[in-house]
Amino acid sequence: MRVLLAAVGYGVFVLVGAAQQGERRIDTVRVYRLPGVQVLGEESRTGTAGSFVWITPQRYEELHAVSLEEILRTVPGVHVQAEDGMGLRVNIGIRGLPPTRSGKVLVLEDGIPIAPAPYGYSGLYYHPPMERFRGVEVVKGGAQVLYGPHTVGGVINYVTPVLAQGRQLHVRAVGGTRRYGSFYALYGQQTEQGDGFLLDGLYKQGQLNRENTGTRVGDVALKAWLRPAEGQRLLLKVNLYDEVSQATYAGLTLAQFQENPFQNPFVHDTFFVERYSGQVRWELELPQGSFSVTGYGAYLQRDWWRQGSLVRQRTPDGRDTLVSADNSADPGNDEGVRAIPDPNRADGRLRQYWFAGAEGQWLHTFQTGSLEHRLRAGLRLHGERQHRYQIRARSAIGRTGTIVEDNWRWGLAGGAFVQGQTLWRQWSATTGLRAERIQYRRLNALANNGVGVAGETQLWAVIPAFGLTYTPATAWTFFFGVHAGFAPPRVEDVIDNDGGVTELEPERSWNWELGIRARPLPGLTAELTTFRLDFRNQIIPATLAGGVTSVLTNAGQTLHQGIELMVDADAESLLGLGGVRCIGSATWLPIARYEGERYSVLSPSVRITGNRLPYAPEYQLSLTLQWKPWQWLLLQVVTTSVGEQFADDLNTVEPTPNGRQGRLAPYTVVDGTVEWRLREWKLNIVLTAKNLFNRLYITDRSRGILPGMPSTVQLGVEWEL
Repeated sequence: MRVLLAAVGYGVFVLVGAAQQGERRIDTVRVYRLPGVQVLGEESRTGTAGSFVWITPQRYEELHAVSLEEILRTVPGVHVQAEDGMGLRVNIGIRGLPPTRSGKVLVLEDGIPIAPAPYGYSGLYYHPPMERFRGVEVVKGGAQVLYGPHTVGGVINYVTPVLAQGRQLHVRAVGGTRRYGSFYALYGQQTEQGDGFLLDGLYKQGQLNRENTGTRVGDVALKAWLRPAEGQRLLLKVNLYDEVSQATYAGLTLAQFQENPFQNPFVHDTFFVERYSGQVRWELELPQGSFSVTGYGAYLQRDWWRQGSLVRQRTPDGRDTLVSADNSADPGNDEGVRAIPDPNRADGRLRQYWFAGAEGQWLHTFQTGSLEHRLRAGLRLHGERQHRYQIRARSAIGRTGTIVEDNWRWGLAGGAFVQGQTLWRQWSATTGLRAERIQYRRLNALANNGVGVAGETQLWAVIPAFGLTYTPATAWTFFFGVHAGFAPPRVEDVIDNDGGVTELEPERSWNWELGIRARPLPGLTAELTTFRLDFRNQIIPATLAGGVTSVLTNAGQTLHQGIELMVDADAESLLGLGGVRCIGSATWLPIARYEGERYSVLSPSVRITGNRLPYAPEYQLSLTLQWKPWQWLLLQVVTTSVGEQFADDLNTVEPTPNGRQGRLAPYTVVDGTVEWRLREWKLNIVLTAKNLFNRLYITDRSRGILPGMPSTVQLGVEWEL
């Protein structure tokens, strides 16, 4: 880690020198913008035949969030299932899809996937800190086919800071309750010729949502822009992330939750993450378009040591006895049951992931008569490798022991897409097609008494999309879109431990949208979308909790149908109320159910056709009220409401003693912000309160009860030069 940080520092030193020389001549012909890499460029947003939300840098800053979870909750259709309270492991579901580890969402950073293995293991056990970004795009329509492989729920793209002319310096220090503290600094420099760099770093710590938990996070990122020749631009990016957390996987039983909802009996559980990533992007301006080539890669090491659990079992002669089990093992459903730590066991789930790839994209615009055409095409070659290693120690703090898993998994994928858009008067039609071919290989090194056993398979898919927009007036756009949803299965779910191939089909669906974007009055913008996700095959976990025995299964047909609304109202323009602004989002999901002849995973003899899907709230509301009585003062309240949810496919209402089944009650959380802006000193002082009324609510039951984050208060100082 120190060697890499030193290398980054040396690179910054070299770039500073190069930027100060400024020997290249100024290009007076073209004006070059230096944005972050965005899924939808500025020229594409108004004509997009699908739902999207762009969280602008101003909006991003004004939310004063502690984690990206808070920002994503303001987006219609997006359900965030909190896990630790600081966004270290983000669980995102879109339009009723299961949120666990964000496995149904394609999450990008500057257009590059952040999943450990994007094709073979999409679970987000790592998530970048929010301080690194300045904006967020959420795309739920057919534009997903440009970015694959996942086109099921949506694309979330985090956009890193842009480069400003001259020098920029930004420093932020925040402290608060629950041992919270963070320090962030950004320094950048740009010459008149467009060359420049940005270097930012973060240190953050704090207690998580439960007792005996905490985290320390370090993050460093370097971005550099170079102009190798006229009409060309080169982006270089390096990122280093380091996390040490005291965090457990196990939840609470009902008795433990009633006793103390924030307790954590597994005090020796630790979580370590190291991630190194890089990106190189070359762009060429063409007379009627552009061409780019991007190379990318990442290495992630994730070690999670979990203390064993004692589980009560009945012997053949009818006696009860406690046996050692996995940390997330079901303790049973006897009244008053508790999750009890095992003092003589710890399991080290040690994971390493590598991926690298290259992608080329070509954009061409041309005209035939009164028709304007935009043609975009691209190719991707992507490779990845996973090493999953598990050690069982003989004490709660042991870190060596018996090897119980040694698995290697590989994926090699090739993808291609083409998208054409034709514009005629008030109409535009967009047709897209993506093709993916994926090869999987797996080696179980412990099989056959250490000789090992391997297996391999492959799959391919064609993913079409079509969209139509009609703009009768500048302020009104009607849109319609349909696209195929596709998500590849994990490597371990198509090739078993014995090398056999499991007939697990890719996840497929047809996704429909119909909506309107409007600016009916000065100061008022809105987007209303109706949607339908019709799954031919949705893949769900066959067990309630993850682990070495966790697999996925073909779940068959499901149906998701609802309405989303996003409104941004400036009351000063509308009603003459100075400095008042209201930003709201709403999601109504009346239909999220099992279709076809369906039977429960928990009770295979019970038919669940028509039951509601787990963790799919019927409604979600987000309302932000801002008031700026003076230019130097901002008062803000953010209210988030989430409807009731079921934790299992049986739609169990009463909680079970183990805490893993039962209804999740609706809840409302209120956050408040006061910001003083001292412009003469370029200084901001920010006071925030999260969960202002200290609402106690349950966010998850899949491995026991997990509570939401209790009330916290932070005071921060921001200085920008």
